[in-house]
Amino acid sequence: MKSSNTLALLVISLSISDGSSFLVPGTSNHAAAMGSLKNRVSNLAAKSSEGDDKQPGEDMNPVTKASWYAVEAFGKIFAPMNEKDDDGSFDESQAPSSLKETLVRIQSDNDRQYFLSGKVDRLIYDEQCIFADPFVSFAGRDRFVENLQNLGSFITKYDAKMLGYEVSDDGLQVDTKVMVKLELNLPWKPILAWPWGVKYAIDESSCLVTDHIESWNIAPVEGVKQIFRKPTLKL
Repeated sequence: MKSSNTLALLVISLSISDGSSFLVPGTSNHAAAMGSLKNRVSNLAAKSSEGDDKQPGEDMNPVTKASWYAVEAFGKIFAPMNEKDDDGSFDESQAPSSLKETLVRIQSDNDRQYFLSGKVDRLIYDEQCIFADPFVSFAGRDRFVENLQNLGSFITKYDAKMLGYEVSDDGLQVDTKVMVKLELNLPWKPILAWPWGVKYAIDESSCLVTDHIESWNIAPVEGVKQIFRKPTLKL
């Protein structure tokens, strides 16, 4: 996340984007660590310029854009070895053969909190599916799946509660809303929390998801504040 993909994960990459350790080196308290991380914000802003994905979010500021790509690169280095669960109700090695199967598999992915666990059913997505959030957008299923599977490097604990799950009358759109809480792998263990939603658009002929559009019920500046302060919530 990423593809993967939350505001915390974008900003947290500031701590490693200059080649340093993910855990801020040489810091034993919150104030010193936070100061070090803020300095990296300035350094990254100076180094960041051109973006690659000229789609929704192309006008985002250089710090945010660079953070997103730094997370992606760092996640590839420290990617965990994930094993996919299979409940036997359908064959995840094959693309869905009906709209009904696609809907069941989307539900199954949400049940196992794919956006945090990294255990995602890749074949329900079109190869050129569009993945977008308030900051960045790109086409490409494999990139999204890889990003999700790498997110474990940044999250130490998480909790997600489904707030809403709606399927359109024709079955071609699914809208979800989830209350997400997660603890980040930083010395002061910040906890981020906000409602997060996804709109899945399904192609009627292929029965594959062609758009995976995220929405976050939080202002970007508030998300950044959650990174830099000690946690006020518990998981």
